[in-house]
Amino acid sequence: MLVSQRLEPFMVYAIASGFCFAVFTFLAKYIISNRMRNFVSFVYMQGFLIIGIFTFLTYIFAPKEVFLPPAAVFPYAIISGGTSIIAYLLMYYGLTRYDASSALPIIGVKPVFVIPLSYIFLGEYYGLDVIFWILVAMLGAVMTSWDDDMQIGRVLSTSNRALWIFLLTACLYAAGNVAVKPAMKLVTNFNFLIWRELAWFGTLICLAPLIFHSDELKALKVGWRDSLFFVVLAVIVQYFSYLLPFYSLGYSVQITEGLGAAQGIFAVTIGYLISRTNFKALAERHNPQTYLVRMIGALLIFFGIYFLSTVTLK
Repeated sequence: MLVSQRLEPFMVYAIASGFCFAVFTFLAKYIISNRMRNFVSFVYMQGFLIIGIFTFLTYIFAPKEVFLPPAAVFPYAIISGGTSIIAYLLMYYGLTRYDASSALPIIGVKPVFVIPLSYIFLGEYYGLDVIFWILVAMLGAVMTSWDDDMQIGRVLSTSNRALWIFLLTACLYAAGNVAVKPAMKLVTNFNFLIWRELAWFGTLICLAPLIFHSDELKALKVGWRDSLFFVVLAVIVQYFSYLLPFYSLGYSVQITEGLGAAQGIFAVTIGYLISRTNFKALAERHNPQTYLVRMIGALLIFFGIYFLSTVTLK
């Protein structure tokens, strides 16, 4: 089915979005590890820049999409934005400890969680056909958490924290995606993106008393100048990782979601290429066998998610 499809432009957009998100994740890892050195401070700086950059770029690329939506959209924007910011915080926390080449493929299994969440909250039933492809994708997630000298018993245990942190991140992203579905009946994808990101930032402000303390303020004051170029670059790349699939979603939601899982393949490839250089800032220093296992896992995730996306409602 995959090889018989002719590569249409919207498919290229979907694949390109996966590449952009992979680049964004490595930029975030670099900023957290070498520039800002505090993931909470980074996410607040990112949030302030997102409000301006996302709105400006949307006005440039789709000016008709900048408008006030119906009031019914706001609850979905709040749910989607709220779960998204918690997912980002958890992902950044994980990136302070684990590789981007391991994190991103695992996060790519989020459609696995969309299926049960859609059944619970939207009443959408996909039947039992999905079980095999869910298992394929989850096996891939386990494999991409592989590290040097890791024993098989530890990979499958609760001590494999990288696996569980990024699976929980994927689940939170999936919850936000489920909230997007009913909102799309009220507004366009582009307009919803603006209001979701405003809700994302609003949730971040509400969380400030809990997570933004004197250490985070100090890190932001000290590091913002040194980080500014890289954070702006990361936000711009992040925007295009959202913009490109929104174009392709207009042609096929299922294929777009399926091809988006290519982000894991890009992440492992980037991680391997970095490991072959003298660039030590991203800590991608593993033997080729580890990257081979991760690449097999990323491919399993890609095929699992792609074929999972072709299953229709019962």
